[in-house]
Amino acid sequence: MSKSKSEIMDDISAFIGRNGGNVREWYIGSTADPKTQLFKAHGFKKGDYGLARQAPSELQAGEIAEYFVGQGAKGDVGVKPGNDCVYAYKLTAHTKPGLAKKQA
Repeated sequence: MSKSKSEIMDDISAFIGRNGGNVREWYIGSTADPKTQLFKAHGFKKGDYGLARQAPSELQAGEIAEYFVGQGAKGDVGVKPGNDCVYAYKLTAHTKPGLAKKQA
């Protein structure tokens, strides 16, 4: 079951606050498959800080990502058909934020 846009934004803000605080150290995006996107596209590893939430719609998922990118996070913004999940992870030396655009 999806959470509301404001609940997801609160979840992400709180998660960032608990795990690093500086939004510039985070990547936010939208996808249809957060597990594949995180682990295969971004090089996310067990033990890294990240979360995913299903948004009510692909429009709202895109708006959430755009909000955090506007606050200084790295990310791939825009509404993408079928991408109704929002994900966030803390950037590390082994993660690859640029690869997100190559994955659907």
